[in-house]
Amino acid sequence: MIYQENMIPSNPVRHLQVAALLAAVLLVGSNAFVLSPILSEVAQGLASEPFRIAWAISAFGAATAVSALTFAGVIDRMPAGRVLGGAALLLALAQGASAISGNWVQLCLSQAMAGVAVGILLPGTYATAAATAPAGREAARLGLVLTGWALSLVLAVPLAALVAGQFGWRMVYILLAALSTVVGLGLFLSLRGVLGESVMRVSPWRALRLPGIGPLLVVMFTFMTAFYGSYAFFGEGIRAAFGLSVQGVGLFVLAYGLGFGLAGLGLGLIAPTITRGYLLLVLLGITTSYAGWGHALTAPVTAFIAAMIWGILNQLGLNALVVSLTRRATGARGAVMGLNSAVTYAAVFAGPVIMGPVHASAGFVAVSGVAAVLILAGALVSRKAG
Repeated sequence: MIYQENMIPSNPVRHLQVAALLAAVLLVGSNAFVLSPILSEVAQGLASEPFRIAWAISAFGAATAVSALTFAGVIDRMPAGRVLGGAALLLALAQGASAISGNWVQLCLSQAMAGVAVGILLPGTYATAAATAPAGREAARLGLVLTGWALSLVLAVPLAALVAGQFGWRMVYILLAALSTVVGLGLFLSLRGVLGESVMRVSPWRALRLPGIGPLLVVMFTFMTAFYGSYAFFGEGIRAAFGLSVQGVGLFVLAYGLGFGLAGLGLGLIAPTITRGYLLLVLLGITTSYAGWGHALTAPVTAFIAAMIWGILNQLGLNALVVSLTRRATGARGAVMGLNSAVTYAAVFAGPVIMGPVHASAGFVAVSGVAAVLILAGALVSRKAG
């Protein structure tokens, strides 16, 4: 799918588009990450057990995957502002419903609604970011937009804990709903001239048969499984190595977020050409990063640096994979990005399931070793992507 605009936008409009798309990713990351640090407060407020509240995260992930497979293709046929703005407003409604939930079932249903919205918003944002970028600047545009993930990790998670402590957990979702409303309006306004050119619905299964898409999705699955499986036990690995408090571990999470964000800003300036060789080189770098954690955990300083490098390389890897997918998805960017989101959220489930027994038996260094093997396998598959 190729996007066309009713008129060539001015630079301020282009900047507004980037800001709105970045904010959309920030929203998605915030909704995905904020519940974990306030789990106990939510459980206490709803008179429930923490594990039942955690089911809301699962409901969100499952609904996102199904929605991405079912609805993401609408971005190929309808105006981008209407689709993305509407999805952001649906997310605001879901977050408002989360804020007034009376029990854990209502919270799970509200987060499932949020997943439906995100299954449209996230792939649509990726597709629109690549499609509206000037020729040869797709990586730069995506690098800036993907920085929303780093901001959600560095800003939204600590702020959620602070707001929950001062004003209660419901205020967290009230503020998120307000932010989603503002972002939804921003998407409506900034993307008014961006139109999907495809008039036919492209199913995910048809998009899967496009040349190179299947192998790249396999690479994305190995990439995301390695990340989510490792990230789930990263804090425990740091605590075991250095005997730190929860606050101390947070500094290393911050290091990862800083690396990811700085790399995004760097991509915005450098705008590298994404080739098969570039992707392979980045994946080999990520393999080395995972394999090096055994040495990195010997001192806090080296672990901090390793976390930043991990963030930098993961930004480069995610950017290269998304750009590669969108370039091969002419006429079906929304559908392909829907497949990508479904694969990503499948990895959210698979990563901890695979790495859990590894961590229980051998610790975080073994987890990072398995992650290195997964990325190396993905690197080998990437050579077949064409």
